[in-house]
Amino acid sequence: MNWWLAAGSLAAVLALAGMAWLLKLGGTQRLETGADAIRLAEALSSGFEGKAGIVSANGELAAAAGGPGDLVLVEPMGARHRARRIAGARIAMIDDGPDGSTLTLQLSPQETFRITVADAAAAHGFADMLGG
Repeated sequence: MNWWLAAGSLAAVLALAGMAWLLKLGGTQRLETGADAIRLAEALSSGFEGKAGIVSANGELAAAAGGPGDLVLVEPMGARHRARRIAGARIAMIDDGPDGSTLTLQLSPQETFRITVADAAAAHGFADMLGG
């Protein structure tokens, strides 16, 4: 076994890992604001025009509303996000607590979705846009 070849290979792998870390490759993209949620929902869902957006307190989940009943949910899927457009969605409940506002969305008669948002004003603005 050639130790110089093994050491060179290890150095190359570590250099590539360092470059990936510096470029912030891999891992899920963290969403910060409602504008990020709208931008991503518009990019992932054809023909959608967002008017209000919310991001969960941990930055992984997001939702964007295009008008009454027009909703796009943005969820992580590996290193990327996926968007699901739902027609006829409505707000089932808003609970303002110490950790933020928890919105329960009625997606269909059998399906609900719960998201906790740190910004209570954004959560209520989103609820007004989506309607209930």
